[in-house]
Amino acid sequence: MKKLLLTMAAVVLTTATAFAQQRAPAASQQKAPAADQQKAPAAAQHAAQHKAPAAANRFAKKVAAANTFEIQSSQLAKDRAQSEDVRSFAQQMITDHTKAGEDFKSAVEAANVSPPPQEQPDARQKAKLSKLRNAQGSAFDKAYVAAQLKAHEQAVSLFKRYAKNGRSAPLKDFAARTLPTLEHHLEMIQGISKKGGVASR
Repeated sequence: MKKLLLTMAAVVLTTATAFAQQRAPAASQQKAPAADQQKAPAAAQHAAQHKAPAAANRFAKKVAAANTFEIQSSQLAKDRAQSEDVRSFAQQMITDHTKAGEDFKSAVEAANVSPPPQEQPDARQKAKLSKLRNAQGSAFDKAYVAAQLKAHEQAVSLFKRYAKNGRSAPLKDFAARTLPTLEHHLEMIQGISKKGGVASR
């Protein structure tokens, strides 16, 4: 009888221990989501606190549109321009602005610009692209040169202002590093414009 009681006591103790071990992981699993829920608002608050200023978003939007316009219009000029000078300039625009676009994406990410700007021309730039697509011969060259002259005057002004007064450090650094290239482009297109923008093929 005594042995029977001891055996029953051992079974009860073993069962209780196993039940307690099963409840412990379950309790731990129930606590984990609560901890994750506490972390989520903190992460969102941190991101909001470090979000790029509104001026940085406006600058980024203008840069994305202008850079895309430069590449798309220059791709047209590379194939359609009659002037060797214009075609050479267009090729350099494609090369330089493709690189600038890559540097710009890195700066936008570092500046926490949200949402990232779309890589598409604005309404005026789309109208200029449409005009270029419909132009032929020397009329195309003149239209492209005029568009590039205006675009680079605006770009140099935009980058100068942000390099001096910008509040987002990554974008400000990007503007300062890219400005000399834009100024060189402006000098180039000014020289082509003075020559009339058209030379023999």
